[in-house]
Amino acid sequence: MPRLLSLTLAAFAIGISEFVLVGLLPAIAADVHVDIATGGMLVTFYALAITVGSPLLTSRLSRYDSRMMLTGLMTLFALGNLAVAVSPNLAGLMAGRIIAGAAHGTVFALGAPVAASLVPKEKVGQAISLMFLGLTVAMVIGVPAGTAIGWRSTFTLVAALGLLAAIAVWVMIPSIPRRQGVRLREQLALLAHRPLALTYGVTALGFGATFAVFTYLEPLLAKHAGYTPGAITWILVLFGAATVAGNLLGGRLTDRLGAVAVIRVALAGLAASLAALLLRQNHPIAVTVNIAAWGVFAFLISPAVQTHAVSLASSYGPGQRRPPAA
Repeated sequence: MPRLLSLTLAAFAIGISEFVLVGLLPAIAADVHVDIATGGMLVTFYALAITVGSPLLTSRLSRYDSRMMLTGLMTLFALGNLAVAVSPNLAGLMAGRIIAGAAHGTVFALGAPVAASLVPKEKVGQAISLMFLGLTVAMVIGVPAGTAIGWRSTFTLVAALGLLAAIAVWVMIPSIPRRQGVRLREQLALLAHRPLALTYGVTALGFGATFAVFTYLEPLLAKHAGYTPGAITWILVLFGAATVAGNLLGGRLTDRLGAVAVIRVALAGLAASLAALLLRQNHPIAVTVNIAAWGVFAFLISPAVQTHAVSLASSYGPGQRRPPAA
């Protein structure tokens, strides 16, 4: 699967941009003279750009050569992060984050089917997990690297990685002929089909739960578990390493056991680990163990839901023959 490494690199750049903000938010807020709560809007607007921008861009771009579109999107992502790196105020940061967020969501919307198309059917789960490996590795090194070199240098580096990923995609991914485009109305109509609606709902709730907690993990560790800033950095590294393990395990289990079985196990484990984190937040050792378990289950689900969505799209997508309603 060497060609998939270009998508891994793209996901790695995206992952650093998304996750590094957790450790850098206090420094960014101080530099642009806003409080941390206001600075947290950088996370909110990034998420909104993914949620709103991705369907709009996907509906426009899905009809064109995926290699060309992914190359253009990673270039746009790089420009958005460069804008963040040089912006002197919150408005400029917001604009850059919105641009990068819109590209982020669309890269995964177009990239996952490309990854699936490059391997035999029985290895689709592993192919998608290889793409998402970049995202999880970014969680391991993103925060420590960002803390070490500062936030402006970090986003400059992310911009460079985004541009490098754009070049890698252009060189390594084969040209994919134009296909029938998917209009926004057709995307929304897919929600009328219960299997797809459930899959999207599981994705939103599962990742929403993880990142709602992750955004404020640093103050939780400092104020409740009593960790020092240095220790918090290593706890975040532990969480990232756990997500790498969960992602790789999820890909293998999805190909072996099926996506639905893995989704059920991952959701149960995610709910249990987050509940335990809440109940034992004042106990440092218990918090550390729960964070590791949470990381595994949080990304165990990732290859499974992506593989399941790609599979369902072959039945429920526009122009496809649909099975009887479940």
